[in-house]
Amino acid sequence: MQKRIQLWLQEVKFFRGVAFSATLVVIYLSLKPPSPDSEPWSFFFIRGDLLLHFGCYFGMYLLYFFALFTVKKTVPKAIILSLLVGLLLEIAQLIPYFKRFFDVQDLLANMMGVYVGVIFQYFLFPFSKEN
Repeated sequence: MQKRIQLWLQEVKFFRGVAFSATLVVIYLSLKPPSPDSEPWSFFFIRGDLLLHFGCYFGMYLLYFFALFTVKKTVPKAIILSLLVGLLLEIAQLIPYFKRFFDVQDLLANMMGVYVGVIFQYFLFPFSKEN
């Protein structure tokens, strides 16, 4: 089973395409102006958008890990890429044109998503510790 998964992870063109597409979707969703009639929501006293940030960057880290699986030092590169995308998008939200605002809590949710993704990846793919 482990060999099948490793062979599956060798399909870098597919994963790079999916990671690139997902990054474009995240860029669009992060910079599009909010709908004027949208209402904030929460889940157990946690702002809903923080849960979305967490889930998005959890998935982004895993996609970057899969896309970079054949590269040396996969985990650090996937972490840096995920965090860099989140940071640059939050900084871009400072530009008044986007009608968005910078939020440190969003950055923290992004980081938590990435680091939980790293932990999940080590449990799911224990053979990837060499990368």
